[in-house]
Amino acid sequence: MAAVRNRQSSPRTGAKRGRGSLPAAVLYLRVDFGEHGALGPGKTRLMELIAETGSISAAGRAMGMSYRRAWLLVDALNVAFREPLVAKQTGGSGGGGALLTRLGREVVQRYRRIERRAASAGREDLAALTGALAI
Repeated sequence: MAAVRNRQSSPRTGAKRGRGSLPAAVLYLRVDFGEHGALGPGKTRLMELIAETGSISAAGRAMGMSYRRAWLLVDALNVAFREPLVAKQTGGSGGGGALLTRLGREVVQRYRRIERRAASAGREDLAALTGALAI
């Protein structure tokens, strides 16, 4: 049996859309490195939050994930690149922490630059696709 959806509601959320209002098209960029993993908006945001908070745990919480999940993502990134992207700092009275390495900061900057360029290059086509939606 085929699924039927109301043309006036979003297929993702079921939220009603007003006549004539178009949703904003969003381009998600994921760089696939084959057997070395992938880099996308989630891992990039996690690294940005680690840089902001100085903590893998706090960054994970901000994204609604457990410390274990955040650590597994950080570990996957660190293994995939020739140098670690995130360095853990041990000890002290306040506990440890984490920070982005030079390469980690560079990877975030390059990913965001590619993302901006892709969005800019595809702006016209995204608008055309949005205009072709059955609303």
